[in-house]
Amino acid sequence: MSADDRQAVVTTPPLPSGGTKERYFDRIDVNDPEYIRTRNMSPDLRQDFNVLEQKKRVTQILQSPAFKEELESLIQEQQRKGNNPTGLMALRQIADTLVAGSAAGFSTSPLSLGMVAPINDMFGAEYATMVKGEKQTRCKLASLYRLVDLFGWAHLGNAYVTVGAS
Repeated sequence: MSADDRQAVVTTPPLPSGGTKERYFDRIDVNDPEYIRTRNMSPDLRQDFNVLEQKKRVTQILQSPAFKEELESLIQEQQRKGNNPTGLMALRQIADTLVAGSAAGFSTSPLSLGMVAPINDMFGAEYATMVKGEKQTRCKLASLYRLVDLFGWAHLGNAYVTVGAS
């Protein structure tokens, strides 16, 4: 073998940036106030900020019109199938809760709540065994509890509202 043949064999390709690789720490300005604040922050506090950011992103997604449309299309698809009433009820309950949470979460006055979480929330075997009058009475009682809470007519947890069925 000649000297020229030995030089032609290369085992690793050369680095494109002239032989030096940029490292993570080379990209950070240690005098940046944001970097200093983040570095000095306790791990628990940093984790709390990360959780808050995640919650903010989730809230934005849940309140987006695209998510609402997707959920409504899933409900309509389940209604067309018609073979899984528990899945449909679960989707409806999720939709009602999300709509109620987004409407009630930004109200300025307690009297202008707009939509609230549904009162008629009984499903399954318990719901099937009740007659229409019992269901209506239960909804009326739950409505009265909401009014008592909304207007502040009851203080603490010692307020009892009862209903009589005849």
